[in-house]
Amino acid sequence: MKPGLRLFGVVSIALPMLIPPVVFMIVAFAEDMSRPETISALINQFSEPKNNLLMIGLLGLFPVLLLFVFLWVYRRVSKNDQSIIAMAWGGLIPIVAVLVWVNLQFWPIYLPSRVYPGFPHGLEFLIGPGLFAPVGMALGVLISWVVLRKAP
Repeated sequence: MKPGLRLFGVVSIALPMLIPPVVFMIVAFAEDMSRPETISALINQFSEPKNNLLMIGLLGLFPVLLLFVFLWVYRRVSKNDQSIIAMAWGGLIPIVAVLVWVNLQFWPIYLPSRVYPGFPHGLEFLIGPGLFAPVGMALGVLISWVVLRKAP
């Protein structure tokens, strides 16, 4: 395995797990919550049955696993192994963008009161990683593949 793919693997697993708590903290500080209150809310949110930060991170791994499967198949089928690292990063960037966007849609509504806003809210944690992120990943991989194919 190439060193660039090892770095990609570590980053692509870590980012979906880190995005929900980091965005949670950024929104909490933006909502003028104090540091102890933010840390307490963050710890409590990891044990909540609804919108558990760990489960949100695990849901964010779904498009990353799809990307891993695609890259594995591409590596087995293609003779050009040079473009796989760029394709990997090209697929990860839209995934991260969608995950950040999804978290920024929910947490400002939820904080600082920490009262669940009702039915349609929270679905973004399923729809984003399950629908939008795979489409963005496919477009990102395709764009990077086209750009590298036309490069000299």
